[in-house]
Amino acid sequence: MTEVTGTELLRQVAAARVKKIDYARLAKSVGIAPDDLLDFSQGRKNLPADTLCRLATEMMQGTRFYPDRDLLGPLERVEAKALGIKPDPFVPAPRTWAVGSAQGPGPQPVTPSNTQVKTKRAGWLGGWL
Repeated sequence: MTEVTGTELLRQVAAARVKKIDYARLAKSVGIAPDDLLDFSQGRKNLPADTLCRLATEMMQGTRFYPDRDLLGPLERVEAKALGIKPDPFVPAPRTWAVGSAQGPGPQPVTPSNTQVKTKRAGWLGGWL
């Protein structure tokens, strides 16, 4: 994958602007001749670093050209700041758990009950069950 430099990216954006809008107004706001902007967008001419900085700020709001690295970046770097007071870290208190006392007696064994008495149901063969 080829790496795109900041100058090449500015050249592509300038070429799109030259096709779409009146580029003389853009060249005037940057402080260069319209022919220089046209030649830059077509790759026939290179512009000085301070002109590229103004061109990046004018064409791409909020963007800055870093000539030492030939890259584009944000206009200003905002450091992260806290939105409130950070709470103390939660450290749970150590506990000793007694097995069985908190849960209750637990399941008990089932004892079969012989309390069912088979009675005859009137009019039926066999009993109720």
